[in-house]
Amino acid sequence: KSKSPFWMNFQQIKPAHCDVFVWVAVWRDVIKYWVQSSNEILNNKYYSKGQHRGNVGEGQLHLKQDNIKDFEKYEVKSNELKEAILSAYKRQKSK
Repeated sequence: KSKSPFWMNFQQIKPAHCDVFVWVAVWRDVIKYWVQSSNEILNNKYYSKGQHRGNVGEGQLHLKQDNIKDFEKYEVKSNELKEAILSAYKRQKSK
């Protein structure tokens, strides 16, 4: 429940190498999970392509206090992970 700023930076993401990503963030008072398909990562406005000079197919995803609400549609409870992963996989394969 802290109002302190934060910046989570998931690095070296390679969307072409998998179908689904599961993100886990741990704070003192809560653990959050997000499940996204690779296409949802690639098309996310917070995904930075080209993490390193000369890099191909790798990037970063940035979550901060001012954009975390944009990820609410991907947030799941721990007991919903299996179904969320299967659902994200279906979204990935339907594209």
